[in-house]
Amino acid sequence: MNHQQEWLNSRVDAQLIALNVTALAGTSPSEYLLYSEALPRRNDGRVNNTILKRYEHTEQGGWWCSGVDVMTGNEDLWGCFKPDQPRLSYNAHKPIKYEHPPQVPTGIFALKVPLHLWEQVGQRHQINFTSEIIDETQPDRGFWSWVIAHPTIPLCITEGAKKAGALLTAGYAAIALPGINNGYRTPKDEAGNRIGKSHLIPQLQKLATPGRTIYIIFDQDSKPNTIKAVNAAIKKLGYLFTQTGCHVKVITWASDQGKGIDDFIINQGQKAFDELYQKALPLETWKARELTQLTYPANLEVNCPYLQPFPIPNTAKLIGIKSAIGTGKTQVLETIVNQAIAQKQKVLVIGHRIKLVEQLCQRFGLPYITEVRENSLSKELGYGLCIDSLHENSQANFNPDDWQDALVIIDEVEQVIWHGLNSETCNHHRVPILKSLKTLIQNVLGSQGKLVIADADLSDISLDYLMTLSGINLQPFIVKNHWKPKPTEAWEAYNYPETTPKRFLKDLVEHIRQGGKPFVCLSAQKLSSKWGTQTLESYLQKQFPTAKILRIDSESLTDPNHGAYQCITNLNDVLVNYDIVLTSPSIETGVSIDLKGHFTSVWCLAQGVQTPSSICQSLGRIRENIPRYLWLASYGFNKVGNGSTSIPNLLTSGHRLTQLNIRLLQQSDLEYLDDLDTGFQAESLLCWAKMSVRVNAQMINYRDSILSIIQSSNHQINPPPKIKKLPQKQDNKYDSVNELTETIEQVQEQNYKAECEAIAKTKELSDQQYQTLKKRLVKTNKERRALKKYDLQRRYCIPVTPQLVALDDDGWYQKLRIHYFLTMGRNYLADRDTIVARKLIEQGQGGVFLPDFNGCQLGAIIGTMEVLGIPTLLRDIQRRLINRDPDLIKLAEIAINNRSDIKTIMGIGIAKNASPITIIRRLLDKIGYGLTGIGTQKIEQKRVRVYQVVTPNDGREEVFQQWLLRDQKSPGSSEPWFEEYLNLKVKIKDSETPVNHIQLSLDFS
Repeated sequence: MNHQQEWLNSRVDAQLIALNVTALAGTSPSEYLLYSEALPRRNDGRVNNTILKRYEHTEQGGWWCSGVDVMTGNEDLWGCFKPDQPRLSYNAHKPIKYEHPPQVPTGIFALKVPLHLWEQVGQRHQINFTSEIIDETQPDRGFWSWVIAHPTIPLCITEGAKKAGALLTAGYAAIALPGINNGYRTPKDEAGNRIGKSHLIPQLQKLATPGRTIYIIFDQDSKPNTIKAVNAAIKKLGYLFTQTGCHVKVITWASDQGKGIDDFIINQGQKAFDELYQKALPLETWKARELTQLTYPANLEVNCPYLQPFPIPNTAKLIGIKSAIGTGKTQVLETIVNQAIAQKQKVLVIGHRIKLVEQLCQRFGLPYITEVRENSLSKELGYGLCIDSLHENSQANFNPDDWQDALVIIDEVEQVIWHGLNSETCNHHRVPILKSLKTLIQNVLGSQGKLVIADADLSDISLDYLMTLSGINLQPFIVKNHWKPKPTEAWEAYNYPETTPKRFLKDLVEHIRQGGKPFVCLSAQKLSSKWGTQTLESYLQKQFPTAKILRIDSESLTDPNHGAYQCITNLNDVLVNYDIVLTSPSIETGVSIDLKGHFTSVWCLAQGVQTPSSICQSLGRIRENIPRYLWLASYGFNKVGNGSTSIPNLLTSGHRLTQLNIRLLQQSDLEYLDDLDTGFQAESLLCWAKMSVRVNAQMINYRDSILSIIQSSNHQINPPPKIKKLPQKQDNKYDSVNELTETIEQVQEQNYKAECEAIAKTKELSDQQYQTLKKRLVKTNKERRALKKYDLQRRYCIPVTPQLVALDDDGWYQKLRIHYFLTMGRNYLADRDTIVARKLIEQGQGGVFLPDFNGCQLGAIIGTMEVLGIPTLLRDIQRRLINRDPDLIKLAEIAINNRSDIKTIMGIGIAKNASPITIIRRLLDKIGYGLTGIGTQKIEQKRVRVYQVVTPNDGREEVFQQWLLRDQKSPGSSEPWFEEYLNLKVKIKDSETPVNHIQLSLDFS
């Protein structure tokens, strides 16, 4: 193949090829390559024979490519030669595809650009191209000088000259590196030791104008080691560019769409690349996304639709299984467990949802922990439990020292670890849980035991974490199943792109009317949710009174009066009796529904609560290949911490907040602070941070994250189909999407109102009845309502009304606590935070998990509100507010200058250009207040809007009075759990004089 055709095949413009690529043969290649003065030469100046011998293969011909030296604007001596007959490398004996001038620092490929492509680049970035900017004295006629002079022009950086040519042909300013690590230098001494900081090569430094956006576009490989090397290079290069003031983005795509960007353009087309460019991820977001990868080398690789049992070497201690949803991971685990039981080896199964662990135990022939308590003999085999119970004070009385030489199974390990590190159900005992987990892992892996973990999304994070906990230098035994469905086996998934699920729901209803039997995955279950399981169950039951509908959620699964009660253990037998099934995240993992020919479709409404991987898990519960219909929120709102996608940012901001909270607690002379272990399990905190930024990155592009996971499994994403409507009765007609959703809203409002009234009217529980009922796993609706009423009474200290139930569901409690301690209860804030901290420290036996510690303290929140002047505004609610008020301008200046700290402390994002009124509105929302426009005012010939604080008329004053009475009796005692805590744990010292509070400064240094 001639060189021109090779470049044309990479979608490179013919004129660009002519300007930059030359065919060479004979001695010409050596003349282009061997110009360095550092090369060993004979007395006559000729390169010595050893070097000539090394490059004699170039005489058979090839092509040379070089561009412009951006440092001088002249022709670049440096370039690359691709020989027709490449030589082999010395060590790996692999062909060296490209030769670069030896003994010369590597440069970049800044190719000469023909005028029509120059004009195309200018048009793309709204810069006029005129003949006046052409400089005929320069070899590239001034193109790269023009790019350097216009920092608004983004720069694409790729690897390999042809790829840069393909990008320039597509109308993008692009340069290429000869290798992924050639964009920077790291100073080293003669022994190869690093002696200075890495820095960009001069050519890139020249292009790195502050404010310029840099797009890194490296190859998408499928080999783990190559992926790891490319990722490391992107992180290093991206970091160095950010240090120059550039904005860095990363463009990625599925490796099966093409390895290099030129391959992608060939296979997918120019339009597809334009879309890829628009969806480029900021560097920190990309780094978080990359945390989903598994780069450990596989000991066993297979490609089969259903995993078969495999031998595990006796020396293997930690076994990781990565295989797609529905490929039989649980069956393989069952075989491993059976072998262990046959050898009298004790087995422990750890999960994150009770019903799912119960189902696993049933398959493995093991008891769940509740059965063990009832029959102590069964404990000899082992048992299953949730990670929530992995501590000595749980009902399991868990002791990690009982599991020497045992087999430990953790299915869905990514979710189990995340649950242990971040779930609210673990936060009261997180430190004991994590201590037990670490001791357990050390006991098992340090003895003759084995730890087997499995997950469709198994990543380095879980493996790194578990190995770090073990404290043992071991190599995991990795099993990878690369199977993906063929086109004929892949799902047909239909994505509804609208901002609301109205059309999605209308099509679902029409599908049912036409005889369809859908399996519906939803994000919520409560009656307060418009799109939850309970609301849609009521609506569909009214629309289709003869249809058999089953609702599966955490309440129905444990309600003995409901059809879903304990159905997890025999789902296939139960579901066949129903026409419509509505599910919550309670069965998003760990169950396999193998019915054939029953369900006609799977429908998923994802509101941005669950992680994208959890959504995809839900979609895969039905194993049959039937259509999937998707409505996905474009943006997720369930972010972690301050929402950062940077591990250093998340951890640093958390540590700063911890130090601030400790300083605020020091005023109370809390004796526990002297021995407080804020460095508890750094490995757990790091794992939490990695998983957190991964979640946060996915939440930013929620819909795209889910769709990309689906597509990466070879499933097809299509626009919504046009569902042909059947004639319908006049009294059941909803021609309008809005009419249908309005009806659903009415159903939700009626049902929710009735539920609030039922809670308010339910019989009150005594303290003993409450404690007994709370421990029971099985509860009826009536019992749940009684528990809810008891909690509300303890929380607010006023009679429970339907209005109070609704307010509490809407987050009223947290808003009231902030408002109370900001005003009437301010003198008791330090006492409250001290008591809460003391409780957490006692539970952790001196150690605290920092995210939980920071999350339970209110001092920093109240101090921030004070610094920003919110109490002053509340004292004068009749004041007319405008953006030009000097004190409001000062408030905005303080808030914007400290917006990062405010985001960490209060969870409020403040834009750099936010107005004072916008900032005040965000702050007032934290206490349930608002702002309203009351007109305009003319100032300096301009009309400006005037605002006023809106006071909620919700009866909070009565609650505040009750809390104040409690705090006056015993400072800090207005927490609902205080009396129980006091009786069980400590005696609070009497204090007649409240502790004087200190003013908070936002200076975190």
